[in-house]
Amino acid sequence: MGVSECGIPPNGNFTYELNAAQTGTYWLHSHYKGQYSDGLRTPLIVHAQREHYKYDHDMVVMLEGWYHRESRDVGEQLLSTSQSVREAPFRPYMLVNSRGGSDLRHTTLHFEPGKTYRLRLLNVAATGMVRFGIEQHSMRVIEVDGVDTEPKEVNSMQLSVGQRVSVLVTAKNSTKANYAYHADIFTDIQAGVDRAVLPFTSIIEYAQGAPLRNATSDEDSTVDWNFFEDIDLVPIDRQPAPGVHKWVPLEVRTSIFDDRREHLAFNNRTYESPLVPTLTTALTTGYQAFYPDAYGFKSNPIILDPMTDIEVAMFNNDPNSHPFHLHGHNFFIIHRGTIDNDPTKYRASGQYPVRRDTITIPPKEFAI
Repeated sequence: MGVSECGIPPNGNFTYELNAAQTGTYWLHSHYKGQYSDGLRTPLIVHAQREHYKYDHDMVVMLEGWYHRESRDVGEQLLSTSQSVREAPFRPYMLVNSRGGSDLRHTTLHFEPGKTYRLRLLNVAATGMVRFGIEQHSMRVIEVDGVDTEPKEVNSMQLSVGQRVSVLVTAKNSTKANYAYHADIFTDIQAGVDRAVLPFTSIIEYAQGAPLRNATSDEDSTVDWNFFEDIDLVPIDRQPAPGVHKWVPLEVRTSIFDDRREHLAFNNRTYESPLVPTLTTALTTGYQAFYPDAYGFKSNPIILDPMTDIEVAMFNNDPNSHPFHLHGHNFFIIHRGTIDNDPTKYRASGQYPVRRDTITIPPKEFAI
């Protein structure tokens, strides 16, 4: 909202018609203020005519953070001029497919012995990174953010807000036990609040009433929380990265600005939606569309020639991890490393880099 079009007014409606040329796991959500964290969000699955992998069942697992407060109240806290108010902890509660509570029947996933399941995991929370794993079950990653990949066996994974991962899980051949799965959410969105894990555990059910294996604590868990690196994935279509016409550096950090509020900024500039949607300006102003000032003082546009391939270097100088999402495109992940050039943390892609539309960059690290 504010980029491609004006918002849909109260009691209004708008019909979207699109050619579903991309397949995979996506989601729809409001882009007006915090509406999507109040529940205006849903998965969007586009099936291929011929899938690359065979499986018996397709299961959507939507991971959501719920605050028991409206987004307006949470936003006012985070934008308070008082540091003590900003840093007062608020804790999300995990929902799975919009259901939660102490009754685990609401969040149980049902498996049949010997069947292979495609779990489409989506992190649609407002803020928190989620880690996911199933006790005594391995998983094979086959898709990230709508891009099919060569299979990679993993024991666990983490998903930042907006990320989607499809995994294949082959069920055990016995109904003698049920197993715990974990969808724990992290709390490090707030500056000044220590990174912590809010555990969430529910059930992979083979048979009602069967004993539950590895139910609660990390001490009893068989899940290995050493996460895989997405830069190691290889897309099935094996596209090489294109040549580069332009290099664009973007430094990200949180700062207190003149309004005494804390804002996240690119290159020390915050963003404010223009009065006229960006796309409208680009299509109606003729040659003026090539001048940044045409889009509003605080929209900070990067003007590119048609069909330009750019290399974006994202430097996260913030103390927290952040996801970065590009609407309408996926991008190649070429390099990862630390801002202080620690050689042990440097990672480079192979000949056919993974593509995503949402990338996670840890604190004091960069990605290209």
